[in-house]
Order: sequence, then structure tokens, then C-alpha cells
Amino acid sequence: MAVRREFIAAAAIILVIILVAAYLATRPEEVAPAATPTTPAQTTPTGATATPTTPVGTPTTPAVKHVEIDTLRISQRADLSSIDVQVATDAPTLSVFSHVYETLFKIEFDEQGRASFKPWLVESYKQVNETVWEFKLRAGVKFHDGSPLTARDVKASFERGPKVGGLPRILLGPVKEVQVVDDLTFRLILKYPFAPLIAHLSHPSTAIIPAKVAELFPDKPIDDIKYIIGTGPYRFVEFVKGERTVLEAFEGYWGPKPTVKRIIWYPVPDDSTRVSYLEAGRADVITHVPPHLVKSLKDKGFQIVQIPSTRVIYIGINVERIPDARVRQALNYAVDKNAIVQVVLEGAGSVATAPISPAVFGYTKLDPYPYDPERARRLIREAGWEGKELVFITPQGRYLRDREIADAIKNYLEAIGLKVRIEVMEWAAYINRVTTQKDFDLFLLGWSTVTLDADYGLYSLFRTGAPFNRMLYSNKEVDAYLDMARETANPALRQQYYALAQQLIWKDAPWIFLHYEDIIVAMKPGLVKVEIQPIERWILTYAMLEVRG
Repeated sequence: MAVRREFIAAAAIILVIILVAAYLATRPEEVAPAATPTTPAQTTPTGATATPTTPVGTPTTPAVKHVEIDTLRISQRADLSSIDVQVATDAPTLSVFSHVYETLFKIEFDEQGRASFKPWLVESYKQVNETVWEFKLRAGVKFHDGSPLTARDVKASFERGPKVGGLPRILLGPVKEVQVVDDLTFRLILKYPFAPLIAHLSHPSTAIIPAKVAELFPDKPIDDIKYIIGTGPYRFVEFVKGERTVLEAFEGYWGPKPTVKRIIWYPVPDDSTRVSYLEAGRADVITHVPPHLVKSLKDKGFQIVQIPSTRVIYIGINVERIPDARVRQALNYAVDKNAIVQVVLEGAGSVATAPISPAVFGYTKLDPYPYDPERARRLIREAGWEGKELVFITPQGRYLRDREIADAIKNYLEAIGLKVRIEVMEWAAYINRVTTQKDFDLFLLGWSTVTLDADYGLYSLFRTGAPFNRMLYSNKEVDAYLDMARETANPALRQQYYALAQQLIWKDAPWIFLHYEDIIVAMKPGLVKVEIQPIERWILTYAMLEVRG
């Protein structure tokens, strides 16, 4: 399927649409417009920042100017799951923290949607040998408390992260030692050659925090917002759980001055309520717009951005409680994924063809399990599982139509002779339970490989004992392929190892493999320079209002 970019035909619209080019190849039916628009009614080319044009010889067209914003209000589905950037694991929380903290490198996308990693807090770097990298920090960067960024802060951040958070444990796992050379220079000593190192250093979970904060909380989460201190364009000033998170522009920011002085994030799990916030002017941006409400919002003049994401939605299967692969395969045959995408999501996604997105290095296209309820029933009977009850936990309001998807899964599984008990949970409690407890058979979750490298999408979820292997899945062959892919710098070999690992994972079926989810964001008219990234990041720092006349 194809990228669907829907814009409001109005002269006051500028949007930044960031797409991953590799994903475009999987959706050939629709072709992005190649020409630069000459009137505001045309869509912006993929990955470009639109600039309104005034036709020659039309002197009556009002002049366009961009003005800065005092307060920008955004409503997303979920609240912060943690106030510790190294503990947080979810996109809603990390989207907020991406405005507060910064990483050594930053992911960027060009006009064709191709991703690259740009030095950010790092000014320069070099690879000394296969396992030693040297980095030099930018001079003059300050934390929000006024203290300067130094190599000591990097060392403290990288040593603390793996002790308190699962994501830093994965991302920084190959790092053996951080050596401080001088105030601005440090070396990373690796355990083995590690090809995606730079990509990993762009992940917000590897953000740099002050050494003094790391020393105050060496092995436990930060417990007060006064310790949320980054180098980013915004200071963290308020958090009222379930109500709002408030950021204010940092006057001492080393980079370009933010054009938005204050950002307020409102967590609103209910889709209709979130839409009503936008319609009533209580929010300027809302995320995760339900597909069935897109047309009505467009008709009312709101801007809509819809792009494919790198997120795969799946039903995790507790392998210790469902050890028979025949049963897990039956669950996959029982579910009509095409119907879920076309009916429940109204086309806002595509059926998964691997455990990772096509945009990710290492992706190998596999044949989806066909919808075959008769085969599913036969496998259930052979395994002696007829009539057994499954406990299925799900969030509500985190992913696109998540509760509706859970209800559909329940119906499909009951149709093949199983019983399913759904438990719906608030996001923060849900993510804690699914990560730390195993008192369930099935869980609905999503994963976005934001580094665009399969190590993060496969090793993190399918390696035996990995922090996000919530299925308790274990296959020694898979482990060997993932280890070899992690420890070689040869891209051809890495691709081969990942292909072999994905084929085994697909057959073992520790998931019901569902779909890749689209991102749908709605904004008020005239709001421009909001960056919507396919890795589920909303960058609001340089948003502005377009004014005519």
C-alpha cells in the first residue's frame, strides 16, 4: 500500500512530512507528487518543508508571515509512564523528553525520506579501531541548571543507564567502558565491533543527564521533577499525573532559539474527547486520530497528516504458558489481519510481513499467516487446547483502535474453540504489568524500531533474556544469529543473519503478527513547521503560526 498524505486545500497550510523511503517501496500503488507545488492546494513533496508561493501577477494575494507561538497545546493518548528518561520505554514519554534532553547524535530525514544520523552534542568523532571510538563534545553547551556539558556527564549517563533501564541496557550493551580523555573528549571502548553504534547513540534513552543527577540516583529511578535536567531547548517545569506536562523554552539553549515559548501536553486516552479538545480550541495538535473521524475533521478545516510508521502492532504470547508452537501458529491462522486493517483501521495501516518494519535495515519480507480458521481449529484439537481460557490484557487509548482490535482478536480466537478473557488497563499500569509480571497469556503491544536497525527491533524483543522479551521466548538458533549480527560490521552478513533469525521467529510464532500502524495527526489551521516523524516523534520546537495580510 502507499503513503497517504492528506492536506487541507487552504492557502494557509505548510506541513513537514517526514517519510522513510524504504517504506515507500512497500506501497507502490500511490505515487507521491514529484513536482513542487505551485499553489497552496497542492500537497507538499515527501520529506519537504512546504513554502507557500504567490503566483506571478497576482498582487492581491495577501503576504504571508510566520509568527512565534506563546503556548502550544498538544494532546496525545498516553501520559508519562516515568519521569526518568533512562527508565521510560514508550513513545509518548520519549516524545516529551526529546524536547528536554539531547543525545550525542540526532536522526534526520531528507526530502526523499532517507534517514541519516547527524552529530548533535558531538562536534566530531573518529573510529580509532574496530572497538574504540573517540568523540569530542560541542563547547559551550549548558544544562538547564547552568552547568556545562562535559565528558564526565557522558560517562556517568552511560554507566547509570543500563543499571536502571531496559532500553539503555540494550542500546549501550556493547559498550565495555567509557574513558574520559579531557573535559570535552571521551572514548567508547566496545566489547566487540558494533555496526549500529551511531544509530543507538541517537535514541532518547541514551540522552545525556548531569553527572550529579546520575550520582544521586545510581541504581534507582529519578523521583522528583527537579532532577529532570537536560541540555535541550525546553525545561521541564510541571507534571500533574493524568492532567498535564508543561515545558518552557530554555533561554540558555546552545542551538537555534525555539519559536514556541511554552508547550503543554495533555494525556487524553479517549479518542472522542481528544478530538473535542481540538474542535473546541483546547488543543492545537492531537495525535492518534481515529480513522473514522478524519473526514469530519477535514471538512471542518483542520489539517490532517497521515503517514506510515515504523511501528509494528502485535499480540505477544506468553510462551511459558503456551509452550506448544502448534497453538501459537493456530492463533495466527485464526486472525484475519487484512480485515483488521481494512475494517477496524479503515485502511490506516498494512499487514505485517516481518517482526520489523520494511524501513528497517535487516528487514526480510515473509509471507503472512493466511486466514485459515479450519486449520487453526485442527491445530487446537491436535494440541488438546479446545475450550481453554486465555487471559488477554490490553491498553485502551495507546495505539490506533487498540481496544477494538482486542475485541476483534477475542472474537476470532473464540471462533476456533478457545475462551478469551480481556482485561483493559490504563497505560502506565499496563506497561508496568506487561514488563514485570507474567500473569497473562496474551498482550497487545507495539514496537517501533526507531534506530532503523534490526538489532534494536529483534535483539531487544526476541533474544533469550532480553529486557523486552515479554513473551519469555527462547530459541538458541535465533540467539546465535542475533549475536552474530550484533558482533559483525559486515552489512551483507548482518542482513543474512537477520533473515535467518526472522524466518525462525515467524515459524515459532511468539506473536500474533498483526500490522504496521499509520500515524494520523490533526492540527489547527495555520500551524506550520510541526515535524511528524515515522518513528512516532512529534517535534514542536520550531512550530509557528502562518498569518496572511
